[in-house]
Amino acid sequence: MDLKQLQYFVACAQTGSFSDAAKILYSTQPSVSKVIKALEDTLGMQLFERLPRGIRLTVQGQKVYSYACRITSEIDVLENMASRGMTKWIRISMNPSSWLANQFVDFYNETYEKNYHFQLTTAGVRSVMERVRDYMDDIGFVYILSQHRENFLHELAKNKIEFVPMYETDVILYPGRKTEFYGSGKDRIELDELEGARFIQNYQDEFFDIGAVETNAFRWKDLDISVLTNSDYIMERMLRNSRVFNVSGSYLSENKAGTTPGIPLDMGNNKVIFGYMFHKGEKIEESVQEFLDFLKGRLPKS
Repeated sequence: MDLKQLQYFVACAQTGSFSDAAKILYSTQPSVSKVIKALEDTLGMQLFERLPRGIRLTVQGQKVYSYACRITSEIDVLENMASRGMTKWIRISMNPSSWLANQFVDFYNETYEKNYHFQLTTAGVRSVMERVRDYMDDIGFVYILSQHRENFLHELAKNKIEFVPMYETDVILYPGRKTEFYGSGKDRIELDELEGARFIQNYQDEFFDIGAVETNAFRWKDLDISVLTNSDYIMERMLRNSRVFNVSGSYLSENKAGTTPGIPLDMGNNKVIFGYMFHKGEKIEESVQEFLDFLKGRLPKS
């Protein structure tokens, strides 16, 4: 087994196609297929199911993928060290959050002389979890609904990941400027008041919607999500100029531009929990801990 085989394997797993992997590897489809076959022979297991259109990881292939991601990711770090000396890279994944983005900018400016380098990725909760699990990122920041916390922690435990809550907020409804609730002065809104409403959200399964724990619990699939986007710009433009709503956490008391200040959405005892995840039992690196301490100092006091 060699590094090239692992790099080809990861590219194939991420693209779901030998031919697409060949394009980003500057190779050919037959060459990629040959390398993957050699890796499968070396490991003594089938890594991919060959489908009529593309490929899919087998159960064994999924396990190998986790290790391969870790190895290839560490090679990337070593290559960066070789090209830039002892430059420190901090790899972070997060749910889209204007508050967190603003804090990052301030942290970057404050630590400018330390010459930290950063890799930031925005993604849904499940993707953030997978990136941390596969050692693609050092730490991941997410928002989850309290009704899903037990199932969420169970999922993390299977992947040997630990979650540390940092803050709890109300579930907030952000009415677009052209909706009837914009500027209404209401101090709370019931879910049944939103019948027929359309929503703009970052992800279809925001806050890790892995199944309601109660029959009357909040479920994303019950909402008419007419726009999905991870772009803050599109989110703000839509709220400013159309009849859509957004359901979020308060994002730590920061309002979304172009909309009325958020209105608490009555969902029983449900809260939005903000926190971070990392590999269980592994020490958080000093530079990452520095960023964590910076965030904790910026959180509103409970």
